[in-house]
Amino acid sequence: MSASIKGSVKMLKRAKKGQSLVEYGLILALVSVIAIAALQLLGGKINDSVTRAGNQLDNASNNSTATYCSSIGKTYDSDTGLCKEKSDNNQ
Repeated sequence: MSASIKGSVKMLKRAKKGQSLVEYGLILALVSVIAIAALQLLGGKINDSVTRAGNQLDNASNNSTATYCSSIGKTYDSDTGLCKEKSDNNQ
């Protein structure tokens, strides 16, 4: 009788391990579904925010370069991003 009880206890322990593994799998699946849903809902807003920040950085860079070019007596060429000598159109 003692051997059958020990066998039953071993089976229950194995069943609990399997049950825990299934529970972890279900939790992982639920977290994955929630993460995907959050990205679907917020993806557009995140993209807009990153695009807006990039545009602001680009504008700030162009403005500071134009200011620098002006301070050294040159003009800023936005096509090349370089300072160029001022051209005299009066000649």
